[in-house]
Amino acid sequence: MSRIDWLEEARRRQDALLRDLSSLLAIPSVKDEASAGPGALLGVQSARALAWALELAGKHGLATSALEGIVGYADYDGPESRAEDGRGKENRDDYIAVLSHVDVVPASGEWTSPPFEASIRGGRLYARGALDDKGPALAAFYGLLIVKELGLPLRHRVRMIFGTDEETGMGCMDAYNRRERPPLAGFTPDADFPIVHAEKGQINTSMELRLSGDGGGAELRLCGFRSGTAANMVPDAAEAIVHGSPDRLAAVVSEFWSYCSGRGLKGSTSTDLQLTECATILRMEGKSAHGMAPETGVNAGLRLLEFLGSQPLGGDDERFVRGAVELLAPDAAGEALGIACRDEATGALTVNVGLLRYAPGEGEASFRLNVRFPSCADGESLAAALEERVRPYGFSLTPPIFKRPHEVPAEHPMIRALQRIYTEQTGRTATLLSTGGGTYACKLPGCVAFGPLFPGEEDTAHQPDESIAIDSLLRATALYAEAIYELANIDYGKKE
Repeated sequence: MSRIDWLEEARRRQDALLRDLSSLLAIPSVKDEASAGPGALLGVQSARALAWALELAGKHGLATSALEGIVGYADYDGPESRAEDGRGKENRDDYIAVLSHVDVVPASGEWTSPPFEASIRGGRLYARGALDDKGPALAAFYGLLIVKELGLPLRHRVRMIFGTDEETGMGCMDAYNRRERPPLAGFTPDADFPIVHAEKGQINTSMELRLSGDGGGAELRLCGFRSGTAANMVPDAAEAIVHGSPDRLAAVVSEFWSYCSGRGLKGSTSTDLQLTECATILRMEGKSAHGMAPETGVNAGLRLLEFLGSQPLGGDDERFVRGAVELLAPDAAGEALGIACRDEATGALTVNVGLLRYAPGEGEASFRLNVRFPSCADGESLAAALEERVRPYGFSLTPPIFKRPHEVPAEHPMIRALQRIYTEQTGRTATLLSTGGGTYACKLPGCVAFGPLFPGEEDTAHQPDESIAIDSLLRATALYAEAIYELANIDYGKKE
């Protein structure tokens, strides 16, 4: 067989890839429990995105199946491979997995173009999901189409898995594992190149304050606070409603502007003087970022609570604010929470405070925490230490949800194959990486994350104006095509 120019094959399919991708990006597949129902357990738009992906696969001759309304797959059982030992197909139940997700995080913040309309500017494709993960999902799918349309022989089946709950808990992969056997190996196009072979563990929980109904007789009352739209995003906006006398509120507004000016922050205020007790709304702007790297963003909720910590609050208001100011605002490494740790393989622990809520009239006072911890730590022990630390402040933890650390050994035959493919196509060293992000790879044994971000590229996932370079999308497609072909022809029963 003559040598295949994988990148040229990807470029030949550029128009079709961008056309299909634009259609998928137009579906606002954010988890929406309000529209959930039979066949749409995560909301109608998530179900619509899954149906779209499976319909596309079916049009190209792949056998498709949907499981429990939240995950589906498409199988390709290509021409039989004849290896040098004369063997053809392996066990027909075995397969290579390519895992991607069609759900997205909310499109918060200010966008240059509508977030659910694909827009091309300066060689980049802009839309929510362009990078995380609809663009890479279709790049991998078109990689499989290249293999299929070239009629390349395969020893193992290839299965494209499409999930709809990656951003909010990965329950879709739990559903998959209840019904299907694990793959021989596989990858997800949902992180960085070269190869992410290790992932941090995670703890997802909420710090909840039990309210007493006591306002403390303070001159200022915090009547509401809201920040964040997803646990795994750094909030880029926050709003607080405070009540007090006109003179007290005038002082609050003046001090708020001084606070913002002194820290280079953006904010706004509005005051309602028609009420018996005047109300002022304070708004803070921050910078969104992925929850795996909260230090790269500006948490608007924590910055606004830091300001409120300087105000004369009392009772429940003061306890809520003090918990944020002393336990959460000082750092994203968990030092103030007493859980900081790190190791060489996966780096330092991080804490993202993604959802901040205070509604005393409704009995709500909570902080949603997404803790990502290195391989050296134990999730249960960290959660116990966290519970001990927050208890004196009047907070308790909701039952934590754990994700274990994940690692595929460097000597795995898939790892060596991906390293060779990446080096040959890019001319770069295929260094093994680790991440604080959680991908579908952690849900299946022998799976890693492979792209789509190349070294040095900006990560715009979970941010306004999320985008991917079209050239990078095509280079990733070429890598995925060769990876699918090579991984589907490895004899995993042998030591290579």
